[in-house]
Amino acid sequence: MEPQFSDEPLFELQVDYDAGNKFNEATRWAKFMSIICFICIGFGVIAIAFGSAALTMVFSTYWPGVETIGGMIIAVIVIVLIIFTYITILLYRFATLVKQGIETQNQGVFNEGLKNLKNYFLINGIFALLGIVFNAIGLLGKIF
Repeated sequence: MEPQFSDEPLFELQVDYDAGNKFNEATRWAKFMSIICFICIGFGVIAIAFGSAALTMVFSTYWPGVETIGGMIIAVIVIVLIIFTYITILLYRFATLVKQGIETQNQGVFNEGLKNLKNYFLINGIFALLGIVFNAIGLLGKIF
């Protein structure tokens, strides 16, 4: 006996008027937050483009010998900006696709938007766990 698959949704979930309004409000806030993040990313790119030499000089006043790894510090900052950009794109795609899916009553577009939100929280959760682990290691290093 082979399992039979159907194209019907698992829970027959439909978005009613109230849920649609809540999702629309969530998409407005998500779009606002993603635009703010894009602006911050732009400031970061401008700071790296015009201030990388000054940044290396400032680091060298606090940590002598850091001039030799100044390029590496800049590379790490650029990698962080790239990751932050990807996370922000996921949030923006959630906002636009869910809103578009609700307006056009397109379940596929709506689901794609929710998939972007899932990935957004997944990546943020991973970074939160990494932050907790590194803080715990630092705390244990100070204790012992």
